[in-house]
Amino acid sequence: MNDIQYVYDASGHKKSVIIPIELWEQTLQLQKPRISPCNPEECYGIYRDTIKNPDKVARSLRREWMRI
Repeated sequence: MNDIQYVYDASGHKKSVIIPIELWEQTLQLQKPRISPCNPEECYGIYRDTIKNPDKVARSLRREWMRI
């Protein structure tokens, strides 16, 4: 971890980080590839009891962005 370098702005706040390519490649290897699409039933949290059909809600939201 000693090879990680921070880039600061003029006021001394951290703005960026520079890491060795080996560490970056290790990080990329740790990510799991997405095999299946997201399941809305797993992600709708606090509205779990309110939204009875999350697939229907997701389809209606997608239609809002469809251009005709």
